Amino acid sequence: MDRREEKTIETIYQAFTNLINTKDFDDITIQNILYEAKIGRSTFYCHFKTKNDLLLKISQDIFEHVFSHSLQEEKSHDFSKENIFDYKHYLTHIFYHIKDKKELIAGILSSKGNSLFINEFRNNLKVLANSYFNNYPYPTNSFIPLELKKNIAIDNFIVILKFWVDNHFEETTEVLTEYFTNLFIK
Repeated sequence: MDRREEKTIETIYQAFTNLINTKDFDDITIQNILYEAKIGRSTFYCHFKTKNDLLLKISQDIFEHVFSHSLQEEKSHDFSKENIFDYKHYLTHIFYHIKDKKELIAGILSSKGNSLFINEFRNNLKVLANSYFNNYPYPTNSFIPLELKKNIAIDNFIVILKFWVDNHFEETTEVLTEYFTNLFIK
């Protein structure tokens, strides 16, 4: 992708971010996005088929990095020297990225049309949960089925994220990780 395409997509993403913080997802139209981004219809459709496609692509772009298996030094945090299987650091890394995109994510999560985002998030969390349970043997004497335990972990993480958004990101990322680990991992 060349720089012009990247800039156009960035402009569309920013327009969507502005809109999702003032309107519900279901109320945003392609025309709203075009107007906010100051682009033509053909430019939008060159990159996205629908606004759902736009939201899915935004979600995938966020999660592609957030759930990458390499922790890098970044503006808001540096876990580059940490072990990827240290789940406290990895979870904190995820929360940092959510905080970096808090304006967008808060808008999406407060919208009625957040199911695309939540489903994409859930799919990525499932990969993480599978990895966790593969690296940390599941007690055989537990009467809770492994798949149920994974789903409970995923749901707890999403509930903590929504709590954080509802409380305007007041808690630190480290505190959120402690909430999660105290609820589930310990």
